[in-house]
Amino acid sequence: MLNLQGIESEVHSAAIPEDVNLLYDSYELRSRDRIPVWNDVVWRNYVPLQIKIAPHDDFVGKVALTQLGGVRVVTSGSRAQCITRTPKLIAQDNEEYLMLGLQLKGSAIIEQHARQAQLESGDFVFWDTRRPYTINFPNDWEMAVFQFPRSAFTFSPKSVDLFTALTFHGQKGVTQIASRLLMGIADEARYQTFEHDTPLLEHTLGILTFCIGHKLTDYELPPNYNDALLRRISIYIGANLQNPQLSAIEVAQAHGLSLSQLYRVFRSQRSTVGDFIRQRRLDRIKFELINPASRHWTIAALAHKWGFLDTPHFNRVFKAQYKITPQQVQNQATTDRKLRIDKSGA
Repeated sequence: MLNLQGIESEVHSAAIPEDVNLLYDSYELRSRDRIPVWNDVVWRNYVPLQIKIAPHDDFVGKVALTQLGGVRVVTSGSRAQCITRTPKLIAQDNEEYLMLGLQLKGSAIIEQHARQAQLESGDFVFWDTRRPYTINFPNDWEMAVFQFPRSAFTFSPKSVDLFTALTFHGQKGVTQIASRLLMGIADEARYQTFEHDTPLLEHTLGILTFCIGHKLTDYELPPNYNDALLRRISIYIGANLQNPQLSAIEVAQAHGLSLSQLYRVFRSQRSTVGDFIRQRRLDRIKFELINPASRHWTIAALAHKWGFLDTPHFNRVFKAQYKITPQQVQNQATTDRKLRIDKSGA
């Protein structure tokens, strides 16, 4: 049984604001409706999930939504519960997010890829919505979840599998800087939205990319120099994608390699350096196309921003990669946002 004494006032006074972003407040509902409505709101504002909550009569919780440059940030707090993303639910849903969970209160245990990340206040963790995972909140809790599209980061799927379900401690090292930034965003979002703040989003992505690269350097099983070098090169490429002159020669020189050595590093990826750079650029442009903060940018301007100087060539390459035109991606994102707003307000 849950220990409910003294909990109700603490959850109700959590950092989630009484403002227009509030999607769920248990105090506005009858006791018997609180858990069913909670399950529905969580399902619609994260991804489809299986939620297990110990039955009791005084369930409390809140869910609030804000935006960071088009990235959804959902802050929620409630009772002890266990949340699972099953293979069956993944098959029913086509959303691809790299979620970042920032623990604001209480503790959490996140399991994915046969690993466990244990979080206390200030810690954060990533998980991949295309892979099964479990989040266990043993006691009352509050967490801010940043819902990054997979294309927001330049890491390969293999690298993503390595840093999900790893604890990024918020009390030490470079991750402390990231934690303070994320907590500041989550706290300030009580009073304003950052929906159109693309510079803040880019700054956040840059710091998180650095933290991930640092974590991957420390977390090598088994140790492999080639893999570690590839990750450093990947981070370098990600930081220089907007340079239209970025080339294999520049990448090789920046890492003290000859061209032949650089090509050998990428041979294990069944890719060339040029293909890798092009794919990362396409991923970033696709992310911007679905980002409402970039909706005033023309497709040509976005292509130029990320190193494609020939717009017709970019359009052909984009369609060949994604089987859809940039304009269609942008139009579909606009439609999806309207539907999501309608669902959230339902």
